[in-house]
Amino acid sequence: MRRIGFIFFTVVVLATLVKLGMWQMSRAQEKESLSVALKYRGEQTYFSLASLPGDPRWYRLTLRGRFDHRQAVLLDNQLYRGQAGYHLLYPFAAEDGWVLVNLGWIAAPTYRDQIPVLPEHHGEMRITGVIAPASTLPELAATVPEQLGAGGPLRVQNLDPVELGEMMGLALQPWVLQIEPDSPVALQQTWTPVVMGPHKHYAYAAQWFLMALAIGVAAWWWLRRSKG
Repeated sequence: MRRIGFIFFTVVVLATLVKLGMWQMSRAQEKESLSVALKYRGEQTYFSLASLPGDPRWYRLTLRGRFDHRQAVLLDNQLYRGQAGYHLLYPFAAEDGWVLVNLGWIAAPTYRDQIPVLPEHHGEMRITGVIAPASTLPELAATVPEQLGAGGPLRVQNLDPVELGEMMGLALQPWVLQIEPDSPVALQQTWTPVVMGPHKHYAYAAQWFLMALAIGVAAWWWLRRSKG
């Protein structure tokens, strides 16, 4: 009975480790596909919302229009060189629709109830950026946008352009335009499309597979020894 229990436990552990290794392999392949898409799509620029393909992620987009500074959005929990801050986003009124534009990182004041000094850029302008999915982070509980002060910016933990658009009364696109770093309106750029490259996922997969191999060899040795 003890032998059967040991075999069953070993099989479960091996199956779990192999499954984790395969998951890391699939994540690495996803990152490789993303890198290819970033390179290919990043070389193509569109000049209107109407001309975008069905899946516009990672394409470059150039628009003319105006920022709406009355409805700023502060994406919380953004660190830069160890300093707490926000990503500042403004709705941008283009000729054929509204887009939420991420201008970059801005330092947070000392106290949570204080509002940072937000830059404003008035008049019609031309902006270029990369179309990216809205940033999402794990949350222990659902949170709602918090307005700082009377008529102040909205502080959010995650970006949901559709939900924010409903609150603002604007038909925002379901993605975010990440401003190009050399734009005159860009703040400190900390956004990156790929946090971890595929090579790290391959390394993690190798670790899981090696652990499975080591446990398998150890189990085989124990079973052979106990049999004798």
